[in-house]
Amino acid sequence: MAVTPGRWIGMGWQIFKQDVGNFILITLVALALSAVGSFVVAGPLMAGMFVAARRRILEDRSDLMDLFAGFNLFVDALLVFLITAIFEVTALALCVFPILIVAALYLFPYLFLIDRRLSFWDAMESSRRLVMQDLLGHVWFVVVLAFFNLLGLLLFGVGLLVTIPVSIAAIAVAYQENVGFHHRVPEAARPIVIP
Repeated sequence: MAVTPGRWIGMGWQIFKQDVGNFILITLVALALSAVGSFVVAGPLMAGMFVAARRRILEDRSDLMDLFAGFNLFVDALLVFLITAIFEVTALALCVFPILIVAALYLFPYLFLIDRRLSFWDAMESSRRLVMQDLLGHVWFVVVLAFFNLLGLLLFGVGLLVTIPVSIAAIAVAYQENVGFHHRVPEAARPIVIP
């Protein structure tokens, strides 16, 4: 598994460019709802952003309602958010470098939740096991994403409307390359049998 942050972000940019309006709207609504609903809705909204990126990659389309699809996994997404936040705060108390490691270890749990329908803990463990195959490479990916989003923040915060969805799409691309999306093909319509 080759970790290629620049290429992943480039591919995330290409995905973002395919539907700029929807991705900006999704990010704007997610940020607004997170500000109002705090940590309670942050996890499901994050899952919803990954649903939109996954759908754009697999089906060449996305819309605002994808954001709310994360609420179908409300408890698991909330628990992923809370436990990851606890790990990150603990790591930050130790030093800056450990928070980068924790952020890297838990890059993919939302994608495991929505794509493989794992429980919150299995999704977190799957992400950890995947990242441990090249921890240093994934830490570097997190550093690049952090600087990329810092640049968006420095542009009066408005740049985050671009950098956040590009980052989400880049993480989705990394997941697709390393795990592969489990795409469920819709079942063909069967004849209706009336007893």
